[in-house]
Amino acid sequence: MRMRQSVAVMALVLGTMSGLGCSSDLNEQVQTYYYKGINTTRSADGQVTAQGETLLRRVFNGPQSLIIEDVLTRDADQNVAETIFNFRVQGSTLTDPNTGFTGQLVGGEAWDWIQWTVTGTLDDGTTIVSTSSINENKVIVDMSFKKGDVLQFSVKHEVLSILGERYDDLREQWAKSP
Repeated sequence: MRMRQSVAVMALVLGTMSGLGCSSDLNEQVQTYYYKGINTTRSADGQVTAQGETLLRRVFNGPQSLIIEDVLTRDADQNVAETIFNFRVQGSTLTDPNTGFTGQLVGGEAWDWIQWTVTGTLDDGTTIVSTSSINENKVIVDMSFKKGDVLQFSVKHEVLSILGERYDDLREQWAKSP
């Protein structure tokens, strides 16, 4: 289950690197965004194998060209996992120095992206390709996990913006989970 949680966290993180509403003047500001959503894991033949919830706090630090993501996932058994990521942004390139995942802008302008793709490889050799899109307050992330050319499974995340106070309440509730 730990691998699925890590994958779910990476899926969401890779999918929420959007600066929706972030015009170039935000390059000199620090903004914080909060999200809550669901994730669904499917086998290679499309069958649902797991579902869970995700909370995300994203800090966009324009002056340092840094996006910090604090991601909590909760599975059907109420198990909670937390992962923190630091993404460096250079032009339209994203790099997480801890995981080695990199991405390129696919649609929109830097810091105002509407679609992008990120690729990385897990320690076990699984390649992840994540395509993300954003509109208004919703982020959708579609990911495929492959060994060689063979699809192992896919994960879809759908997260919506929430108020910071709601995020804090949910985080506190999840901390009390078994």
